[in-house]
Amino acid sequence: MEFSRKIAGVDVGKSHLDVAVHGLEDLTRVSNTAAGHEELAGWLKARGVGRVGLEATGGYERAVRLALEAAGFEVVVHQPLEVRRFAQLKRRRAKNDRLDARLIAAATAQVEAVRSAQDPRLAELAERMTAYEQITDQLVELKTFLEHVTLKDIGSALRTQVRALEALKLRLASQILTAIKAHPDLLARYRLLVSLPGVGPIVAATLLIRMPELGGMRRGQAASLIGVAPFDRDSGQWKGLRFISGGRARPRRMLYLAAIVAKRFDPGLRAFGETLRARGKPPKVVTVAVMRKLIEAANLVLQRGQPWVKAMPA
Repeated sequence: MEFSRKIAGVDVGKSHLDVAVHGLEDLTRVSNTAAGHEELAGWLKARGVGRVGLEATGGYERAVRLALEAAGFEVVVHQPLEVRRFAQLKRRRAKNDRLDARLIAAATAQVEAVRSAQDPRLAELAERMTAYEQITDQLVELKTFLEHVTLKDIGSALRTQVRALEALKLRLASQILTAIKAHPDLLARYRLLVSLPGVGPIVAATLLIRMPELGGMRRGQAASLIGVAPFDRDSGQWKGLRFISGGRARPRRMLYLAAIVAKRFDPGLRAFGETLRARGKPPKVVTVAVMRKLIEAANLVLQRGQPWVKAMPA
């Protein structure tokens, strides 16, 4: 079905959705349930809406996003920081659910390009990957705490919990990789990603799931999207310095691990890192530069459909 370019914003709550149409006075509230999503789609279509903006709210937006995309709407999911920054730019201080819906609609109207509809397979994989990441963080905390435990009973109980979490982590990793390998198109992308230096199975799976845009971006866009592109801040004492900010934190953390390995063991990236260090660049700057190389290489191999050719030792 063809829609006009009218734009709506949805403020997502756990139990309900507040909705506003940009440029109109129309407002509504529906439940955040399957029935509410169906009601919402009908309400939006009656007003000629073609694009809908949502704010990411810890997962409560996933079901409504899928329902709206299935109904033929273009959906833009904003990060909370984007919406806050837009409110500051427009000097909007008042806040309630309906005003937030209007704000999200206005922010969505400023978006020039819309990402393709979310692949339902990646939505399910993303949930498993989130569980994997959170369990990893819990294990780090528990193991750190164990280093300072002196009571035997507490230590024994915590070690049992660590073993259970480690088993669950392995099971989730296996489920993620098995699901990817069950789909030829996802498996092809995965194999291209794992051909990159430093990129192991979990890093490749993370990029596949968290960065579906890879392979369809221009040079520099992938680095900017993940948050490793350098930006100028030539003001006052910051003359000549460059900074990174924003981007997708979860895949960036995995990319950091890949960069640590790649700059040690890949001949080309090791030489690249040594050149930067010889110029006096700090270790963190070198690592970020390698991360930038890797994410751009990931975009390139997926674009060309050809695996990475490793540099030969000099």
